[in-house]
Amino acid sequence: MRRMKTARLIAQPIVIALVMALGVRHAVHIYSIPSGSMEPTLQVGDHILVTPYRGAEPHKGDVIVFHSPVNREELMVKRIAGVAGDLVEGNQGKLIVPAGCFFVLGDNRANSFDSRQWGVLPRSEIVGRARLILWSSGNGTMQPLANAAPLARVIHPPRLHTERLFRVIE
Repeated sequence: MRRMKTARLIAQPIVIALVMALGVRHAVHIYSIPSGSMEPTLQVGDHILVTPYRGAEPHKGDVIVFHSPVNREELMVKRIAGVAGDLVEGNQGKLIVPAGCFFVLGDNRANSFDSRQWGVLPRSEIVGRARLILWSSGNGTMQPLANAAPLARVIHPPRLHTERLFRVIE
């Protein structure tokens, strides 16, 4: 009987921790920014926390992570500049954003591959909203790319930028 209590005392916290870790892993994602397309809001090497919308709808001004309309395997990060019904202007001229779609732009307009080139973004392609810069380890010397990379795929320089720790993304 005593062995059962000891085993339970050891196993129960481990099981609870695993269940909580899986729940958190399902609720949030961490991505690394390899591109200067969202500067100054996001910089190369920023590691951002992204949460799914879970029933809520994206709004104008939200910074979002989504599947690239050109290559679905790539993830991109941009700001919503237009929602359904908005009149926007891109490289193809003026258009009204259709229902269920968004017009997204990088904050660094001169260095951003965005809706001006490929058109509107369907809601179904959105992964979630960028909420927080957890930390930043970039040095700004990476070749600009137009996408957000999953954390595991990016090799970072060792320098940590403490001034960007836990900065809320607005």
